[in-house]
Amino acid sequence: MDNNTVSNGRIQQGNTTAQRTRSNITKKVPDIPAIEVRNWLLHRHYTRHEYHICNALIEEELMKSNGRNEYANYLKGLILRADGRVQDALECFQKCLEINSTNVNNKKQIAKTLFLLGRHEQAVENFTEVIEKMRNPDWETHHNLGECYIKLNHPEDAIKHLKTAIELTKNEVPYLTLAKLYVSQNRITDAVGIYLAASKIVPENEEIITELGRLYLELGETSRAVQYFESALLHSFRFPKALLPLGFLKQMNEDYDAALTHYKNASQSIPESWSVWNNIGMCFFGKQKYVAAISCLKRAHYLNPLALPPACNLGTVFLTTGQPASAATYLCAAVSASPKNAMPYLLLGLALKQMNDLEGSVGALKKAHSLSPQDPLVLINYAVVLHLLDKVKEVKDILTELNDIMAVIDVDSQITGTAKKLEIKIREETHYAEERRILGTDEV
Repeated sequence: MDNNTVSNGRIQQGNTTAQRTRSNITKKVPDIPAIEVRNWLLHRHYTRHEYHICNALIEEELMKSNGRNEYANYLKGLILRADGRVQDALECFQKCLEINSTNVNNKKQIAKTLFLLGRHEQAVENFTEVIEKMRNPDWETHHNLGECYIKLNHPEDAIKHLKTAIELTKNEVPYLTLAKLYVSQNRITDAVGIYLAASKIVPENEEIITELGRLYLELGETSRAVQYFESALLHSFRFPKALLPLGFLKQMNEDYDAALTHYKNASQSIPESWSVWNNIGMCFFGKQKYVAAISCLKRAHYLNPLALPPACNLGTVFLTTGQPASAATYLCAAVSASPKNAMPYLLLGLALKQMNDLEGSVGALKKAHSLSPQDPLVLINYAVVLHLLDKVKEVKDILTELNDIMAVIDVDSQITGTAKKLEIKIREETHYAEERRILGTDEV
């Protein structure tokens, strides 16, 4: 009875060791919440693009962890960067790196954010450090580093890393970046090779096929360019980047109906494109449907009042239809849109000539001549207006310049014929003036 005790006259048995152990087991183990216990929930809402809910949960987790939840900070940075708050996103990723400096993804996101902020040299340093720390090569990091070098105007370093990215992936993104870099360096053949390699990876990508067509067009291989444009339309029959050049080629061959078909299909995809309506208007102009041409060109000018082609083309159509005042209005807009271009000054000079404002016409043509001193069209029109003002010496100088140019290059027959007629007329007028001068002397 060693374990028995007397209490209030009753014998009570004391707790054995086993009983005490069972009693301790039944006690509840205190909860020790993990900092990242709800990361799975954050991930689920983020991948579902439920950013409003995700943001609310992130704030709760950061409050509970006193801002030490790495994954919550990481997702917050991604959401902020997607919303355009890049500087705030950078602070979140820097917090992640402070919490866990061994996670390479934190460094990578810092580098991406620095690139978006335009701090390219710092981005290069961070991307280089990421590449050194990564166990497995990552194509995306090499691609981003290549883009940084492009911005820093280090093309050779960019090409090296973009080629590395191409070796590591079947994704078309590094191919497109490298091809665009080659195009900017005027290495068209190299760009064609890259696009061809990319087209084998994603043969249904109409963007790549269209770029191939555009490059072949630049190389003068029109038939191959048309082939690629038509191939792109097989994948997407309203793809505007293929429809526009294809329509333009038809337009240059004066196949206006085929060109209009392509342009109308393009207008279904990009109805607010001024270039589409400009080209449609010029097709109608080629078909001598001037009212329709003016209507389409006015729409193009309305969509982009600062664009040169619609304003110039409207001036041309109004000049053709004998409306020089309306032409001058749009040509003044063209001059404002492109003051370094000779064509709007030339057309404005012709409009003022039709309005009998010869002094104003000479001023506009003089400006056109200063901007394009070897343009035969500018020279002949300048000479004609100077002749109307009886400025014979200036006309002879202009015709001498024009003859020098015609001796070197082929010039339109209409320009050549006008120049010859003007020379004959000046010769006759000079001879007649000399006869009158001699007759006057004899009479005296």
